[in-house]
Amino acid sequence: MSITLFRTLEMLRHVPREPRKITTSELRDRLAAANFDVTLRTIQRDLQKLSTVFPLISDERDHVFGWSWSRDAQVETLPGMDAATAITFAMAEEYLRDMLPSGVLELLAPHFDQARRVLDATDNGLNTWKRKVRVLPRSQPLIAPDVDPEIAQSVYDALLNDRRLKAVYRPRGREPREYDLSPQGLAFRDAVTYLVASHRDYDNVLMFALHRFLHADVTDEPARHLPGFDFDEWVQRGGFDADRHGEAIQLVAQFDMAVGDHLHETPIADDQHLARTDDDRLELIANVKDTHQLRWWLRGFGPDVEVIEPAEIRDWLIEGARQQISRYADASSGR
Repeated sequence: MSITLFRTLEMLRHVPREPRKITTSELRDRLAAANFDVTLRTIQRDLQKLSTVFPLISDERDHVFGWSWSRDAQVETLPGMDAATAITFAMAEEYLRDMLPSGVLELLAPHFDQARRVLDATDNGLNTWKRKVRVLPRSQPLIAPDVDPEIAQSVYDALLNDRRLKAVYRPRGREPREYDLSPQGLAFRDAVTYLVASHRDYDNVLMFALHRFLHADVTDEPARHLPGFDFDEWVQRGGFDADRHGEAIQLVAQFDMAVGDHLHETPIADDQHLARTDDDRLELIANVKDTHQLRWWLRGFGPDVEVIEPAEIRDWLIEGARQQISRYADASSGR
């Protein structure tokens, strides 16, 4: 295979989908990083020729001249997508539709479209798989907030390429402000996508919901690597429960047998112990972390669970029940 063909494939790989674009100077830098020495004139000439074959478009509306794949360009992978990969994309689309922001789904849409084309042309059981498999959430599903696709792409690019992000962000209930962010990680929680990043030269990390970004630009500045910071370890320590810190606790709780029976098959912890009590309830003893997620899980069982230990969680549930009874009593008396 000729060097020219290798270079062409590498160049096409770096051209983004509309509305994002890449300049010939940026392409030259990307090609140089891949050990292809080529002039701007050659890149421009190649792109002009390729645009007669591929759905490439040039944007000449402002002083930054750039190239993109058209928004509705079909994705063609090398090698082509096989049936097993196609069904994986089809199931991902079905399952992620209510989890991912619309902007992210829009970026994935060409891959989902190609998966449908592959399955439609496949004459075997895989093309009926999607109709025979369902993923059911245990909790009430929430509709994901809308995220600007350009902002989402900027966040992903900054995280992938270890670059700083200049952004305007509106914290909940406050006025927008500017941030100079060094991305550290990305997390999906329920229907919201969060960027975990440090601001300027501070060592602490903050969480930013993607749908609250008003603007985001990737810079050429390298992101700041926090000394000793490990994203996975931060998550495991309860980083998303900053006010709880995810302290390790021993949970002792007694469930009505019918609602607690699932813990035999889906344990809450590797070391959990289950035993039947004298009053025919199921007692759980497990070492877990005290997080909001744990507390909401316990609260969701309502009167079907009694927390014995720790006292702090027991008291928290008792106080919540008292407040709930008081609200219902006030509402009933006001009728």
